[in-house]
Formats: sequence, C-alpha cells, structure tokens
Amino acid sequence: MELTGKVAVVTGASSGIGEATVAALAGQGMRVIAVARRRERLEALAGALPGVTAHPADVTDEAAVAALADRVRARERACHVLVAAAGATFGRRFRGPDDSAAVARAMDLNLGGTVRCFGAFADLLAASAPARAIAVASVAGKLAVGTSPAYAASKFATVGFVEGIAPDWRRRGVAVCQVNPGLVVTEGFPQQRVRASALGRRLVAGPDDVARAVVEVARRGTPERTVPRWYRPLVVGRHVAAPLYRLATRWA
Repeated sequence: MELTGKVAVVTGASSGIGEATVAALAGQGMRVIAVARRRERLEALAGALPGVTAHPADVTDEAAVAALADRVRARERACHVLVAAAGATFGRRFRGPDDSAAVARAMDLNLGGTVRCFGAFADLLAASAPARAIAVASVAGKLAVGTSPAYAASKFATVGFVEGIAPDWRRRGVAVCQVNPGLVVTEGFPQQRVRASALGRRLVAGPDDVARAVVEVARRGTPERTVPRWYRPLVVGRHVAAPLYRLATRWA
C-alpha cells in the first residue's frame, strides 16, 4: 500500500514507540493524528513535524476514543492506518489479592485501549480500505517469563484479540497486524539492568527500530512482525518445544 497522502492515527504518541512511529509515518508523507494524554508533548511533536496533528485523549476513556474517531471521520474522511501503541506495565509480581489491581490496570490500558480504538475505527477503516489496524503488542505476549505477570497477561490477550478478528476484518479490506517488540529502551522501560553490559546493549532495540517495522507492516499488511528479529526463533521454540521452554525457564 502506498502511504503518501494517506491518513494514520497513532496512540501512545507522546513518547517512546508511539512518538517514533508518528515521526516515521509522517516521514512517509502521511497525515498523522498523534494521540496521547500529555497535551504539551503532543503539541511539541506536531509543531516539529509537518502533517502531524495533536489530539489529546485517554484510550481508557471510551467516550474520548469515540470523540477521536468522530473527529477523524469529520476532518479527514478516512483512516488508512491505525496504530495502537499506548501501553504501560504495572506491578512486578503476583503473590496475592493486593496484586490484582495491577492486572486490572494493565488489561484496561494495554488490551482495553486497543479494543476501544479498533472498535471505534472499525467502520472507518473498512470504508478506507485497503487499510491496516496495527497493535503494538510485545514478545511478552508470547513469552511471559521475565516480565510483569500483569503486563504479560495484557499482551497475551492483545495477541489473541488481534488474531481472533483478523480473518473477518481481512474480508472487509483491513489487514489486522501485530508488531511484537522485545527489549526496547523507552521512558517506561529504561532497561537499565540489561544495558549495564556490552552484550546486553547489543540485545536491546530502540523506538526507531520498532517504528521502522510499523512502517513496513503498514505498507505490506504483514500479519506479524517481531522486533528485533532475533527474538523470533525464541517465540517459535516456545510453541514447538514447550517442554524445553518450561525447563529452560524453571529458574528464571
């Protein structure tokens, strides 16, 4: 799909992967609506990049998401690429009832934000077909070890949601895609422990790496992309050799 002149909506746009994705899509000549809660950061981003419009909104607020879709429908009359990149991690472990709130928060933002945005834009995406609905999920949605259980649960659910709707949406001209980053340095995930060693620094990607993958997925409609690519064999191995995976993670 040619991206120049098309319309994109990106959530989580005030920092990290979302911000980098806004810049990357705008660099392809797209008109981009940048969505996040932090108005000042969005306005600074829009002021620095041609073709970018700031729209402050909280994706955990259904009315705010509906208002976003109404604005895009009224002003742009199309949405060719929707990127749901808003997300965060909550809690470190799950050891009792006090930890349930972290799971609920992660599900509401990471899964719920994607579901609300996909739902609000479903008809507009279909009317703009060919179109792309891209969820920034995570390798943690494939491999839960080593991450927050709340975060992993929300990303596993996001992957399941994306795969569940993909066949039906494809028939409407909308490719539903998942981009699964591994270790990425962002504001919410500084990766300080990993980056402490020279080897660790080689294993960590940056937001721009993920943004380039999003652009490629938007252009091609690729169903699934892992960033960095070297994580992919681990994901495959987890499914085709589950006993070995569980043995390897026993002491994690």
